[in-house]
Amino acid sequence: MCRNILSISIGVLISIVEILYAIQLIKRWFTKIQFIPLKKFKYILTEAPTEFFIVLIFFYAFSALLGGMITAFFAQKAKKAYAILTGFILFFITLFHMFFYPFPLWFKIVILPIFLPFSYIGGNFIELLQRKKWIN
Repeated sequence: MCRNILSISIGVLISIVEILYAIQLIKRWFTKIQFIPLKKFKYILTEAPTEFFIVLIFFYAFSALLGGMITAFFAQKAKKAYAILTGFILFFITLFHMFFYPFPLWFKIVILPIFLPFSYIGGNFIELLQRKKWIN
C-alpha cells in the first residue's frame, strides 16, 4: 500500500514539475522575457496568441501521460487504476488553477478532459510493456 501511495505521489509530483517547466519555457518562447512576475502573467494570459495555448495543451497532455506512466511503473497492482487516479489528481489541481488565472473559455473546455484519458494511456502502455516482459 505504501508503494502505491508513493507511486501516485511520484507521478503527480513529476507531472506538476513538468507542467511548471513547460509554462516557463512557453513564457520565454512567446514573450522573450526571462522573469515575469505573477501579476504580469495574468496579463500575458489575456493577451497571449492562440498558439501559446495550443502548445500549452500539448504539454499538459504530455505531463498527464508521463505521470500515468511513472505511476504505473512503480505501482504493484492495478496499474491502470492508479494511473487514472494520478490523472484525477492532476485534473483537480488544474481545475483549482483555472479559478485563479484568466484562461480563455475554449482552453478551459479543452484542457479539463485531457488528464484522465492520457493518464490511462500511460498506465496502459506500461502495463503492456510489463506484460510483454520488456520492462521488469
